[in-house]
Amino acid sequence: MKKWKAMTASILTASVLFLGVPLETSAQETIDYSIFELPKSGYLKQGDRGENVKILQRALNEVVSAGLAVDGVYGAKTKNAVLKFQKTSKSLKDTGIYDRKTHEALSEKINSYGFAKVVLKEGSRGEAVRTLQKGLNELGYGLKVDGHFGSKTKAAVIKFQKRYPELTPNGIFDEKTRNLLDKVLHD
Repeated sequence: MKKWKAMTASILTASVLFLGVPLETSAQETIDYSIFELPKSGYLKQGDRGENVKILQRALNEVVSAGLAVDGVYGAKTKNAVLKFQKTSKSLKDTGIYDRKTHEALSEKINSYGFAKVVLKEGSRGEAVRTLQKGLNELGYGLKVDGHFGSKTKAAVIKFQKRYPELTPNGIFDEKTRNLLDKVLHD
């Protein structure tokens, strides 16, 4: 599953690059997770066709196990998969139309590691710390994934921060560190 997810992220990232959506960012910018550029209308809906619909179908298959044929046709099954995804978030309207907010949410879900948008530091505990530890382990840090931000997790964060001059090596998993780690894990 991990290889499939990495391969899917690579395919989606390649699709983004192919379609000309910039992914380059510094640690201070917000990452653009967009899997493709929406048409001028700002949405995709039932009846639409094309490469963007294929990318959407692949993403829905990954995120909500939609089981869609990747045929580039936004039919009833694709609409139902969009609805299923929209129902996973309280901030999305259940319309079955792939609008800007749905696009942002799905793009981030498929192209981000899933780090919580919180500051983590020594003493922090919980699922957000587990996600951080898993991400650091993908880069070879060898942490125990226990949800406790202890001295070893702090040391790993500092080691990561020291690799990038734009980061302050303080062991605090702040927004700048989170954005850069997320980018590194998807490049």
